[in-house]
Amino acid sequence: MSSATTYESTSTGHMCDMDRCVERTSLSIRNFGRRFYGCQQWAPDSDQACKFFKWLDKNTCPRGRATAPLVHERFARYKADAVAARNERDEAYAREAEAWELLRKAKRKGEKSNLKLRIAEDKVYKYRVALFLSCTVFGVYFVFSNVFGGHCHTQLRLP
Repeated sequence: MSSATTYESTSTGHMCDMDRCVERTSLSIRNFGRRFYGCQQWAPDSDQACKFFKWLDKNTCPRGRATAPLVHERFARYKADAVAARNERDEAYAREAEAWELLRKAKRKGEKSNLKLRIAEDKVYKYRVALFLSCTVFGVYFVFSNVFGGHCHTQLRLP
């Protein structure tokens, strides 16, 4: 990074100087922990962002140079853990959606089974009513035929 005193951004229409800047800390490995003034509208990896900055101190302290790789390593590990957790969450959401779909299908099958059961119970009821009525009619016929003696029982013999 180089040092500059003023910078006018034509894309955003603002002018940067020391009065409009905020104090920041460098997180790069080469300048880790080193303090600087930077534009308050600065955004990382943006081509349209203001690039104004000015170092507050002369050099990075030895402790900053020693801890920079450790901090970056820990950050990378946390970032990997976050990605793994996000993937696990997405898999859990997918399994949950699949479970809800299976539950919906099971409920639909249960509804169909209940409908078939009701139809079968209706048929059983109708067959019982038909059996009762046919037995009643046969019984009435048998009673009236014996009481009034209209029919003689004859045996059939084969020659």
